[in-house]
Amino acid sequence: MDNNNKPLVVIKLLAGGIAGVSETIVTYPAEFIKTHRQLPNLSSSTSRTSSLALIRNTYHTSGLLGFYSGCGALATSNFLKGGIRFFAFETSRDYLDFLFNTRAAGERPGVRSPWVNVLAGLSAGVAESLAVVTPGEALKTRLVQDAAAAAASKDGRSRQFAGKGVVGVALQVVRAEGISALWRGALPVMSKQATNSAVRFTMFASMQDWVGKRWPEMSGNVGTTLAMGALSGIVTVYASMPFDNVKTRMQSVGGGYTGMLDCAAKTLKRDGIGAFWRGTSPRLVRMTLSSGIAFTVYDKVVEAAKLFQQKPIKELQTL
Repeated sequence: MDNNNKPLVVIKLLAGGIAGVSETIVTYPAEFIKTHRQLPNLSSSTSRTSSLALIRNTYHTSGLLGFYSGCGALATSNFLKGGIRFFAFETSRDYLDFLFNTRAAGERPGVRSPWVNVLAGLSAGVAESLAVVTPGEALKTRLVQDAAAAAASKDGRSRQFAGKGVVGVALQVVRAEGISALWRGALPVMSKQATNSAVRFTMFASMQDWVGKRWPEMSGNVGTTLAMGALSGIVTVYASMPFDNVKTRMQSVGGGYTGMLDCAAKTLKRDGIGAFWRGTSPRLVRMTLSSGIAFTVYDKVVEAAKLFQQKPIKELQTL
């Protein structure tokens, strides 16, 4: 370890990736219901289905595994996204601390401007969106739409992507629509992820600094981290939900939108302002849990890696 006890780059990437996969596996059923409700051809204002009805229908037609349609695509994306997100955030924050001559709260309490966290969060959101989130979300949306359409079909329609893994689905989409189909909806995804990361990291970092000063004995424990992550997740959901809905509509089959503004305008005209917050309840459940899980797992993996680096193997085996 270096003198300032910061985790190595590979540890940041690995810890972020493990955190991303962990929260995906735990919370994916809520993500499935949210995406199902957002699909325009399956969630029209005249025949809207409640989240509870979707849960009953999915379980009746596909069992528990039905709630994990598209999970592989999102878990793969989130493994890469988690690593990129935490690495980009901490790297950007370190650079901004150097640029603006600020330091972490533990070194010089209260000197870091909130804008450092905001800008670092925005940087993390843009980086993860362009690298992995957009294609991962595009594949997840196709898989959820395929499963939902098959479940809603009355003529026994078979699933187009049944039995295909993430790579197989990606190849099929690329062959049929070209490589650009995987980056359809990149602008709303980037807007959503930038908002997500800026709000989530800023809220979490601010609460972390505040708790550290007010109740130093509680700082860093699992319960506190989960609670702070959950609170930051709630604010994040309401701030980014419009981008999430526009993203889902643009990435669905047969959307026919020319861009983000065109999609937003048609959505507003067709379904009203409330359509931009459709699927909020299941996403709120997911983000409340995922934020706490992600931050907790990330911190624990980094702590374990530091312990492993600082102690000899034989000493670790006796713990």
